[in-house]
Amino acid sequence: MRSNLHLSVIPALAILSLAVSAQEQAANAGLTLMARGNVTATATDTQQSRDLSRKAPVFNIDQVSTGAQSQAQFRMLDGALVALQSDTELLISEYKAGSATEQGSVVMELVKGGLRTVTGSIKGDAGNYQLKTPVGSIGIRGTTFQLSYINEIMLVGVWDGQIELQITRSDGTVENVTFGGGASASFAQITTTGQVTPLLSPPAEFAGESGAGGDESAGGSGGSADAASTTALTQATNSVSNQGSEDTSFIAEQAYQGSSNQIPVAELIAARSGSYQYASLEQFSVQSTEGAVSDFQVSLTIDFDNGTVPQGELSFNDAGGEWFAAFNGVVNVDQLELGVNFASHGNERAQGQVDTLFVDGIDQILGQFVLSETENPAVTAGGIFLIK
Repeated sequence: MRSNLHLSVIPALAILSLAVSAQEQAANAGLTLMARGNVTATATDTQQSRDLSRKAPVFNIDQVSTGAQSQAQFRMLDGALVALQSDTELLISEYKAGSATEQGSVVMELVKGGLRTVTGSIKGDAGNYQLKTPVGSIGIRGTTFQLSYINEIMLVGVWDGQIELQITRSDGTVENVTFGGGASASFAQITTTGQVTPLLSPPAEFAGESGAGGDESAGGSGGSADAASTTALTQATNSVSNQGSEDTSFIAEQAYQGSSNQIPVAELIAARSGSYQYASLEQFSVQSTEGAVSDFQVSLTIDFDNGTVPQGELSFNDAGGEWFAAFNGVVNVDQLELGVNFASHGNERAQGQVDTLFVDGIDQILGQFVLSETENPAVTAGGIFLIK
């Protein structure tokens, strides 16, 4: 690093030239799609830190950090989408786009915290994608996966595709463990000593980690539900299912995300800006333990600039009165994570959950919900809807 004395004798034009040269050497790795809360990037060569906001670049010498109750999403130069959870540090050591004569390459390190990513054109088929973690190095085969390092335990989830974790044990032996791809477990927890425990379902820590439900900034309460509430919701879901259903064939007719004939949902979300309200009800099927349902309405607003769902609500009537639920949440790479922050049935408080899925690109939203009275969980209602 040059001293202040040396810098003082360099002409201003030369200083500008040096700054430009340094910036050119630090190649652009991607752009910030969303930064909520305390999100910074620290250049590892100069240790200079800067706050990140929407459309701010990140470089291949940056260590990106999110603070408490903070989140960030990035679109990398190969089209990959990376979402960082709160209290996360990700070191970007190398991010090079491919060319006609040279393959692209990625080297990153998850120092702490958690991330979820949808990979881009750099797939790692030639070992050119490397994500280092505290428990080993991960290679991918074109996938959507999630990692979370909590209390010296690495949680792994593979939603699509396959990843391979290379574990180097204390005795120097190396083991490659594969997750996803249909032939092995898609979820697991791994200790720093290399002990792998497969899981049959996603870890509870993955649900609502980005703020929906449990994060105060999102306004939801679903992530903080206790065991009794969770049991009540499960009973409510089963109870509604046993009521019988109207025609739900429209679900099978929808073009779900991941269709090979469509642009990936994550890319469509990244390209959209501004706020959009989904309020036109296309089809629905709703049942209640209290009899026939009428006057069903549902709407939600997505703020694509900030990656949030600031407001959403649904309502309908049955013999016991009006059901009402207000919810909000966040956009997490290619999906919505929502939490119900208020619900009622007539004069009774209620609880519930809402899950959604983008269809027809991101022009429509397919949702399902279940609600139950807090004091009398046997009184339930739920169903599915399609809005645009």
